[in-house]
Amino acid sequence: MAEDRVAVKIITGDNELVTQHLCAQLGLPVSGVLTGSAIQQMDDQALAARVEHVNLFCRVAPAQKNRIILALKRRGHVVGYLGDGINDAPSLHSADVGISVDSAVDVAKAAADMILLESNLNVLHA
Repeated sequence: MAEDRVAVKIITGDNELVTQHLCAQLGLPVSGVLTGSAIQQMDDQALAARVEHVNLFCRVAPAQKNRIILALKRRGHVVGYLGDGINDAPSLHSADVGISVDSAVDVAKAAADMILLESNLNVLHA
């Protein structure tokens, strides 16, 4: 996907150490980590500057997920967001393309523009 100028950014409520370990397992390089507590201290302009250089956003609250998406959009990025929980609905709406999975909660599926029927992101890439 990097060859097609698609950047993968992970936005999660999970711990940064666990997330970094998973990225290592997947071979996804980490360019920077930003936690929810740091995001809470930033205004929208500061967050917009940081989202360019960070690809892991960890221990974030649902409202912070939405702020990250909006910051990326303000920077001119087209944002796709993949979510499957009730708390993902606002972010699915805010993204340019909201993506969910067939096993997601009904609220997430209703908020999504696309629903993946297979566990394979190559469908999106194609």
